[in-house]
Amino acid sequence: YNRLRSHNRRILESGRKPKWSNDFYMKEAFELAILREKITGIKYHVDHVIPLKNKTVSGLHSHTNIAVIPAILNIRKLNSNPFS
Repeated sequence: YNRLRSHNRRILESGRKPKWSNDFYMKEAFELAILREKITGIKYHVDHVIPLKNKTVSGLHSHTNIAVIPAILNIRKLNSNPFS
């Protein structure tokens, strides 16, 4: 829950969270990441499918733009993001 609160604070400060975003689904995604980690022992991240900040495209922090994926995949994307 603390991860979600600090993440939401950073997002609100950046202005990338629309008013219509569903906070319930966002919280569920963070809880799912924690649950998957407990069950599998593999770290999971809540990932923005379309990056919030990029040279060519900017996504929103909303329930329509997130996915719960293994952390290793999210970390690899930093080096090979198709939008950069």
